[in-house]
Amino acid sequence: MTAARAVSAALLVGACMSTTSVTAIGPQRASRPEGCPIDLFPTKPPPYAFTPIAKVRTECDPVRRQMCVDQLRREACRAGADAVVGFKESMDADSVSMFIDATFVVKGTGAPEAPAAPAAAAPAPGACDPICSPGFACQGGQCVPQCNPPCENGEICSRKRVCEPADQPTAPAAPAQ
Repeated sequence: MTAARAVSAALLVGACMSTTSVTAIGPQRASRPEGCPIDLFPTKPPPYAFTPIAKVRTECDPVRRQMCVDQLRREACRAGADAVVGFKESMDADSVSMFIDATFVVKGTGAPEAPAAPAAAAPAPGACDPICSPGFACQGGQCVPQCNPPCENGEICSRKRVCEPADQPTAPAAPAQ
């Protein structure tokens, strides 16, 4: 393989990757086998009783929406879910990335709910609602940027996920009149 082909292949693979974050909101379940059957209910609740177990947010190329859906299925199997419900699709400001927020559920216990009900339920104390975007972690109910590599002593991780000096000078207060 020529160097140009190797670079093209690497770019193609990178363009096809998606990022997904899963936040548990219910009972933890054992993972199901890869490729397990997952029911999808993007706009309607399942026709059976269910229990929400996790909120999920996946990001991918908007041209490849099916990749987001495939990633949701893979993560649902890993989480032990039976279905993915309540899709909320959005784009970033530059229309470079597409996001799908949804809820993983398992069959049984409780009456059927509308997909919006799990999102409307009060989040657990200290949980972030909505869930944090990739590259951010939930700490005390706030989405906090995670710098990689971690910041050194005397630095903080900014919202841009860049390490900056912790003691940034502040503008002097305006004189009282």
